[in-house]
Amino acid sequence: MADHHNSVTLDFELNLIKNDAGFYLELITELSKQKSVNLFIWGILPYLSLFTIETSQYIENKFPIYANPMSKEYSQIIRVSRMRIKFFDDTLNKVSGMFELLDWISDFHEEWYINSHKGSFSSLKRALQLDLGIFAYDGHIIGSTHTGLLFTGLAKKNLSEINTDVTASLEKLLFSISKELGSYLAMLSNLTEFTPIKTNSFDYRIQENQLGYKDVNSAEFFSLVFNGSDTISINFSLLLFLSTTNFIRHVMTKLVSGLPDTLFKLKFITLYHLASSLKKLHNYCYPENVFTEHSKKYFQSVINNNEFKKITSKKILRNILVHYQVQDLSDILLCNELNLKDLVEYFFDGEKFEKIDEQVDFQIARISEILEQWLNWSVKPNQFSRW
Repeated sequence: MADHHNSVTLDFELNLIKNDAGFYLELITELSKQKSVNLFIWGILPYLSLFTIETSQYIENKFPIYANPMSKEYSQIIRVSRMRIKFFDDTLNKVSGMFELLDWISDFHEEWYINSHKGSFSSLKRALQLDLGIFAYDGHIIGSTHTGLLFTGLAKKNLSEINTDVTASLEKLLFSISKELGSYLAMLSNLTEFTPIKTNSFDYRIQENQLGYKDVNSAEFFSLVFNGSDTISINFSLLLFLSTTNFIRHVMTKLVSGLPDTLFKLKFITLYHLASSLKKLHNYCYPENVFTEHSKKYFQSVINNNEFKKITSKKILRNILVHYQVQDLSDILLCNELNLKDLVEYFFDGEKFEKIDEQVDFQIARISEILEQWLNWSVKPNQFSRW
């Protein structure tokens, strides 16, 4: 019986990986044919990094003969990118460390765009220079230059030596990281045990005339939105939550059709860490009495929802989906062939998978709408420049 359970477990874990490999291979291949890839890749990057790091560790542990270490130069950056989707659940940075990171990103863009002006009329140029690009789909914020840099996994130590052409240096560095990710996916695809399962789920339904951007002054923007002035780190954090939620809601759901396993995973993992991080942000800042009254109300609107609490309490399910390693399952469940649908229904006490997926979608939409109201930034869709 133990041998049978081990076989069922291994088959399930391998199928999870093969499904994800097929999903990402098709997504990246097909999306690269679209102009919008240069915008959407920033939102996809941390999920692809998560897949790369976790499957690499899985292979090292269970199939060491296939272990193929990534470049030391870029593997640490990819590891950091993988952690970004955890938001404030990053065990190394936590809330205070993330605040420092967000502050550095703001300072980096200010130095890059504003303080780079020297000589005649430099003070005027600096006053007029914009340093934050906001990306939108149908008027919904789906990313920004600041959150994009965060998701790359790059940090101060990676960029400290850049002192000439920042744009060219960044492009070169990001190209090398992308090449490393692509090489790993190709290597994995050639291993018999990990041959990608074709999902045939890619379905490009993006209306490109609804893609837009708006350049703003970051200091002015962050002093006006969400919690208002003097709380830039909080406002940056909430912008991160909003853009990530909207990217899943308004972009990812228009890049694939049906209900591929990997899309459910991305939605569930994002919602799980969003819930945890919102609570940590609230608990970290509340004693400092920095929240406005309307911010306190918005926090409670997001957090105090029973369905939200139920979905985001499934830590073991989250761990299985992230690490590809089954744990704490009933012997009855392991008697037969196991799939993602069975696994999810098991952790939700027999509720139908389709219903749970609808609940996850509802919570993502609910939080997206609350955060957009909280943002309090009155820019209409037609006020964004065409992408």
